[in-house]
Amino acid sequence: MFHREKDLTAKCIIKMEGNKTSITNLKLPDGVAGDSVRERTKTFTYDFSYNSTDCKSSTFVSQEKVFKDLGSDVLKAAFEGYNACVFAYGQTGSGKSYTMMGAPGDAGLIPRICEGLFSRISEATRWDEASFRTEVSYLEIYNERVRDLLRRKSTQTYNLRVREHPKDGPYVEDLSKHLVQNYSDVEELMEAGNINRTTASTGMNDVSSRSHAIFTINFTQAKFDAEMPSETVSKIHLVDLAGSERADATGATGVRLKEGGNINKSLVTLGNVISSLADMTQDGVNTNLKKKSVFVPYRDSVLTWLLKDSLGGNSKTIMIATISPADVNYGETLSTLRYANRAKNIINKPTINEDANVRLIRELRAEIARLKALLVQGNQIALLDSPTALSMEEKLHQNEARVLELTKEWTNKWNETQNILKEETLALRKEGIGVVLDSELPHLIGIDDDLLSTGIILYHLKEGQTYVGREDASTVQDIILHGLDLESEHCMFENQNGTVTLVPLGRAQCSVNGVQVTEPSQLNQGAVILLGRTNMFRFNHPKEAARLREKRKSGLLSSFSLSMTDLSKSCENLSTVMLYNPGLEFERQQREELEKLEMKRRLIKEMEAKQQSEKAELERLQQEVESQRKESEEVQQRILRQEESLRRRSQDIESRLRDFLAEKERFDEERRSEIQGVELQRQQEQEQTEIYRELERLKREREEQQVRLETERRRLEEQEREQLSLVGRLEEQLREKHEAASTLLAGEDVHRLEEERRALAEIREALLRAKEAGERPDVEHASEEARSAQARYTDFKATQVKELDQLEEGLRQQRERLEKEVAAERSTLLLLAHNLKERQQQLKETQEKGAQGATAVCQEEQLVKQAEHRLQFKERQLANLSDGLLPALAEEKQRAAEMLERSGGGSNGNCDSPLGLDNTLYQVEKELEDKEEKLHLHWHNAQQLQQLQETYEFTANVARQEEKVRRKEKEILESKEKQQREALEQAVSRLERRHSALRRSIYLEPDAEEQRRKSSAQRNQRTGLLTSRPLGTSSDGLQEPVKVTIPRYVLRGQGKDEHFEFEVKVSLDETWSVFRRYSRFREMHKSLKLKYPELAALEFPPKKLFGNRDERMVAERRNHLERYLRNLFRVMLSSSSSPLTADGLHLSKHTICEFSSFFKKGVFEHSSHGTG
Repeated sequence: MFHREKDLTAKCIIKMEGNKTSITNLKLPDGVAGDSVRERTKTFTYDFSYNSTDCKSSTFVSQEKVFKDLGSDVLKAAFEGYNACVFAYGQTGSGKSYTMMGAPGDAGLIPRICEGLFSRISEATRWDEASFRTEVSYLEIYNERVRDLLRRKSTQTYNLRVREHPKDGPYVEDLSKHLVQNYSDVEELMEAGNINRTTASTGMNDVSSRSHAIFTINFTQAKFDAEMPSETVSKIHLVDLAGSERADATGATGVRLKEGGNINKSLVTLGNVISSLADMTQDGVNTNLKKKSVFVPYRDSVLTWLLKDSLGGNSKTIMIATISPADVNYGETLSTLRYANRAKNIINKPTINEDANVRLIRELRAEIARLKALLVQGNQIALLDSPTALSMEEKLHQNEARVLELTKEWTNKWNETQNILKEETLALRKEGIGVVLDSELPHLIGIDDDLLSTGIILYHLKEGQTYVGREDASTVQDIILHGLDLESEHCMFENQNGTVTLVPLGRAQCSVNGVQVTEPSQLNQGAVILLGRTNMFRFNHPKEAARLREKRKSGLLSSFSLSMTDLSKSCENLSTVMLYNPGLEFERQQREELEKLEMKRRLIKEMEAKQQSEKAELERLQQEVESQRKESEEVQQRILRQEESLRRRSQDIESRLRDFLAEKERFDEERRSEIQGVELQRQQEQEQTEIYRELERLKREREEQQVRLETERRRLEEQEREQLSLVGRLEEQLREKHEAASTLLAGEDVHRLEEERRALAEIREALLRAKEAGERPDVEHASEEARSAQARYTDFKATQVKELDQLEEGLRQQRERLEKEVAAERSTLLLLAHNLKERQQQLKETQEKGAQGATAVCQEEQLVKQAEHRLQFKERQLANLSDGLLPALAEEKQRAAEMLERSGGGSNGNCDSPLGLDNTLYQVEKELEDKEEKLHLHWHNAQQLQQLQETYEFTANVARQEEKVRRKEKEILESKEKQQREALEQAVSRLERRHSALRRSIYLEPDAEEQRRKSSAQRNQRTGLLTSRPLGTSSDGLQEPVKVTIPRYVLRGQGKDEHFEFEVKVSLDETWSVFRRYSRFREMHKSLKLKYPELAALEFPPKKLFGNRDERMVAERRNHLERYLRNLFRVMLSSSSSPLTADGLHLSKHTICEFSSFFKKGVFEHSSHGTG
């Protein structure tokens, strides 16, 4: 069962006994009598029933058994000259591709049939029984379109057209055919086709065939059958169908759903064709029923159209129905069984594909044998007098004569053609619909003026001299001609070092290109020669023609134009000669007379044939005497052969004795080599132990260095955090001082305080003078001076109240402005917070953006923090203004107004009294102290702010210097770490070189022993002895737990989608391969680097903008990717956080696939161009 069915805990519903197959419906209850029992279990009978569910079962049938039962019949039919076809049908995942193609180490029908075909060909070729020619083609039908799987990279053969020949039937136009000489050629082509075939992963099968594949073998054999040349052509169609599937079971969508629809369409059409053919067969068997015309819908699908002859025509066809034994697939399995039960009713009528003449001769010979048997069986004496016997004997003689004539004609034609082609160094080749006759020697082509002439005359001009003349010449002429004005020895053609010269003899009439020639004349390619008045030829020189073609290709028109002029001149002269020739009419009359003489000569030959038939009886008697003589000679030859066999047997015994002695010497040598091998193995084990110790030491040193580097890195990070916290605290203090300074008086307020202080000081001086004057009685006008001082104070208070009103109005406007700014900042903060939340949600949903998305989020968080700081600062300013400055200003304004009212009231009373003057002086003193205290406090805060600013700048400079120092220390640490890593890699590479040298020394001796073992096995096979095979030492040496290689790369896709895919081969307990393009490697590296930080230092082959389709660049990238994968597994296997090194976890294919889906088959198989 398939792993999907095992996961569903499916039960087996199939039972096979002999050639019977039973299926049980588990949904119906067991033990119910009547019709329900028959419905619960259904039984079908076929030619063969194979159970391949459990390999441990006693009823398990292997691929070898299937080949013996089915494949041997296909080979037998092919060698007999019949067409053959094998196709597998069934649902997806039921084992069609396994049956037809097999698995690694367990070949299927197609490889076994090809291997058996070539093994039989080699046996027949060894005995010179026949000659063979084998061509293969491989196509797939994908979405009802035919594609050539053996196409070259430069050809465009994706959508081939299907045609139908009136005699040969349907065929694929422009389908490539490949000549193969042995099974390895077929295996290579088959592997290349399987790579190009479209497969994909579905819910029922990880590697599901998404197309129908047809592997065709054109097998031609030529031999002599009963002393006659015979040629048979056989076509073997080996078909691997895609599985029928249901969309809900496979979970197919999009492209997979469309593929499944086309697959089911072609399979439904195949079922309709089989049903129609079965109906036609049943109508032919039941002769009593009225025959009805049944239409077979071959053209409804490309598959059935191509298999038209295989399904219901000239072919021996075998159908293999593959079924699933699981109860979850009961419907599909029952449908397949009924399908096969319907197909077994079809009866084909295959015929041998051979020449019609050979078939006719064979049938006539069979008829002759039958007539002879009838003559022998009856009473010959009685039958000879009867007219029936006479007619039978006459018919027998007629058939014998006809067979003799056909055989002689066919054989002579075959042999004569072969001899001419071999002796005259001629070559026939097909060009389009025509046939071209090629020759390597200079030659003459006859130009016959007779309209009834249909043949082509060719005379070779041999090296040296070729003489031309008539039959009555005194010497033998090489070329014999007839015609007017032709001398007995007419002319000579001299061929010396590739130059041909025409030499007329005597006064012979010879012309070249219409010009009379009396002296030796050199001939050029295409020259027209007239010998006499009626014999016209064209001269061809192959080597000169080849040189002229090369000149024409290279563009040397100056030298070639002269030859072209000569050729055109020869054509004009040729036309003149042919149009004006007075001897042509006389020559025609002579030929007619010769034809009449030839007819008379034929009549004479027929009379001679009758005389020869009368002599046949005499010859028969002579043949009987000759046969007796031959029998006596055969007896003598048998005696001689027996003597020869005895002599060979004695020689064989002597050779065996020599082999025994050589075997003894070999055994002694092997014993000595085994002793040396044990010593060598002991030395190698010691070397391996030293290598292990060195590796452990290097590993410990690396771990200690990593611990030290990590400690230093943590120390630097701790210092950096402390410095950052110190700078943060200083920034916070500086910000607080700035805010405190903002609460102090501004520059205008300080100026106002200074002015008020000076005015109050002047008023105090005036009040003090007025008080002193009031205390002295001798001073006049003292009261006036006191009133003026009091008035000045009153004016000062009035001015102060006005200024405070203006200042209060300014502060209220500033408060309103701050309130608007706070509202704007709050809306901005809300908007930024909302955008940040949306960006964080998007980052969670799409993790593919990686570092760029995280950087954008960090920037937005920084903007939010800055907005929060601005909002807090403005809120504090607003609170300070509302809660501090405005109330203080209002209070000061109220005090100034009260003082102004008291001063006004006092002026109406006794203001020059000492008590009123003292109160005013007291108020002035108090206000003056208050102003001085405020100025002193402002000056003190300004000094502190200046000191704090200087401290912050100094600390920031120190932090920047320390940041540079830490960055330099990090660079030093990274350089040290890189140097140590390089040193460690160099040490490991040295150990690997030592290890590889050790492995070569380990495997050198077993290879030598294996060669000696093979040679001894061959000697034992010749002598017929069974010898014991010594056990050789072997050592696996040091091996990595996971062996990953990239053995090759293939070109996939078409046009814009054309790309290279690399085959990644992973070897563990089992070996599997996946095809991945470069972008998949890059995606895997990015995803693993985010999961495992230790992979960040791993170097990945960079992307190149140009040359991605250059073979050299792709080959270099293959080496880099292979090195990257090996380093990846080396790092992950040495890491403690890696899932590959978890405690108690066995390293297997499942573990590797769980580690990364990159190594899982079927993950990226999303297009028809490849796996991704």
